[in-house]
Amino acid sequence: MALHDALAALDKHGVLTPLADLIREVYRRAADRHEPGLGDDAMSFGTMVWRNLTNLGRDRFADLPGVDARIEDNSLEIACAGYVLRLYSLQGSSVESIRWEGSDARLGGAVANSRAGQLAFDDDGQFPHIFRDVVPRLRHVRVAHAGDLDTGDAVAYIGLPRDNRDGGSPWFEVTLWLGQPATRTQPAGSAGAGLPHHDQLPIPELDVRPAAAATTAT
Repeated sequence: MALHDALAALDKHGVLTPLADLIREVYRRAADRHEPGLGDDAMSFGTMVWRNLTNLGRDRFADLPGVDARIEDNSLEIACAGYVLRLYSLQGSSVESIRWEGSDARLGGAVANSRAGQLAFDDDGQFPHIFRDVVPRLRHVRVAHAGDLDTGDAVAYIGLPRDNRDGGSPWFEVTLWLGQPATRTQPAGSAGAGLPHHDQLPIPELDVRPAAAATTAT
């Protein structure tokens, strides 16, 4: 029910259809550009998908009324109708394999959704019905996406993340949103187990220092 409400609100504000179109477009373009013979691999494929989704997503949603699209922690974040939607690559062959504890940013939404009595609206004595349309209890929404390296066919799930560090599912609710799962579907940016999520990689900072003053020979 909570996921249904989230999807209805995001769809009403015109978020879901253009976002799905963007995911398909980015994966297909990345597959067209993918050249293993020139050294491309799954990590370079995933990095291209990540940066394209982030930058194009911010630009495409910039002028949509009631929608705030921005780059947070190097990834696209869309705030709308009290919900906060972020995109992450799907690691592994199952939507249940996604991990939130990879970074504070990834974990934050799952923790907020799972926090008991979030904003005290769980208590009937706090009149939760008054605030339900302002701040949804399960307000953090996540899209987990992957794509085929050869065809660019994308698959994406959308759901409500759950803090599962103590076990259980990483989702309160999740559903297949676009595409069809396939054995050849490659998690974006993952060349194998043990590699970091491409959307966890920091943007490198250059250590710029003033040049040492030249000494005059005597």
